[in-house]
Amino acid sequence: MTTTRVPRPPQASAPAAPAAPPVRQLPVRRRRPAMIAASVALIAVGSLAGAYLYVATGHRTPVLALAHDVPAGAVLAVDDLVEAKIATDPALKPVPAQDIKAVVGKRAVSGLPAGSLLTEKAITSDPLVGPGQQLVAVSLEPSRIPATPLAPGQKLQLVQAPRDGAGATTTQAPAPALTAVVVRVGKPASSGETVVDVAASTADSATLARWSARGEVALLVLPAGG
Repeated sequence: MTTTRVPRPPQASAPAAPAAPPVRQLPVRRRRPAMIAASVALIAVGSLAGAYLYVATGHRTPVLALAHDVPAGAVLAVDDLVEAKIATDPALKPVPAQDIKAVVGKRAVSGLPAGSLLTEKAITSDPLVGPGQQLVAVSLEPSRIPATPLAPGQKLQLVQAPRDGAGATTTQAPAPALTAVVVRVGKPASSGETVVDVAASTADSATLARWSARGEVALLVLPAGG
């Protein structure tokens, strides 16, 4: 008995493995010490600046400010002042809030607007009636006083203005004008007249009092510094 070998079919060869992609090396960055130092310095400066601002804005000092408008020459009262807290600044020299007792009773050198800080230069303890002056009460009709409210410390020029020409003649020379300073302005009476206390020189006080008694006074407000 004979046997016949059946030939095996040829085996297919395994596919070749794909080639691996080439390895790409990343460039090595060089460290720059100068850049690193500069960055650290900037961070440190920023931190210090932030800390300074935090401390400066957080530390506030109580000082005195004006609660409302105060005219020139007015005597300061407790109700005229309020406490304000501000950050310390060498350029500002406001009166500390703890010194309020020393401030009350002093006069405003000039007009002080509401909300402004009170400084030592803005107030004085000098009286409005100084040496060589006397206090005179001048009664004024509505037509002889400006509509603009008068304020203590304002300088005035007072002139003799007889009623309806009484006491004046065509040949009589007009009396010279007198100067004075407003000390206090009273409230208008029911008759409409307003009494204004003024500080006049001792030499003019008697004349001004006679004019006022006869109702012959009219006043002019001089400009500031005039």
